[in-house]
Amino acid sequence: MNYLAHVTLCEPTGEARVGALLGDFGRRLDVERLTPAMRFALDEHRDLDRWFDAHPLVREERQRYPEHLRRFAGILLDVFADHVLVRNWDRMSEEPLDAVTSSLYGALREHRDRLPPRLARIAPMMSSDDWLASYGEVENVGRALRGMASRMRRPTPLAEGVSELERRGDEIEDVVLRVWPEARQWITDRRRRMGR
Repeated sequence: MNYLAHVTLCEPTGEARVGALLGDFGRRLDVERLTPAMRFALDEHRDLDRWFDAHPLVREERQRYPEHLRRFAGILLDVFADHVLVRNWDRMSEEPLDAVTSSLYGALREHRDRLPPRLARIAPMMSSDDWLASYGEVENVGRALRGMASRMRRPTPLAEGVSELERRGDEIEDVVLRVWPEARQWITDRRRRMGR
């Protein structure tokens, strides 16, 4: 799951949304600078990623990618999940999309001093260009993948992955829509076990 999925599934506060986003910005975060709500959401993000990656439907879906993309199938499916989420928002969340994204963007501004450098650099663009809602358009998914590919140490075919979304979008959407309610339930159960 990518940015939007995590900030949608976390507790519905700005601090939690920042924490949920942080899971995609490095393993070595200075957690002492984070609020308790941010730390909880960061841990939840990491646990949810492990759960999602181990899900049988997700594992099966990743095997459907062409061989040259298979190594990147996890990243691609994470980004594609955000695309499916935006396109099916009314079925996926009770909270309006702009309320979720506004909450996150406002919290990123408010807690700028707690963000790792890369996130602090891109947060203003993320907000001004409304990156999360823009994932509903295939061309913006392609732009996101090109950006990810440009940050990798060596050339990769990651940006070519958008062709999978164009070619097999309905199948990918079906997987995400089937896994989403299970993810919600998994989050609910996790919080119950942790007394939240």
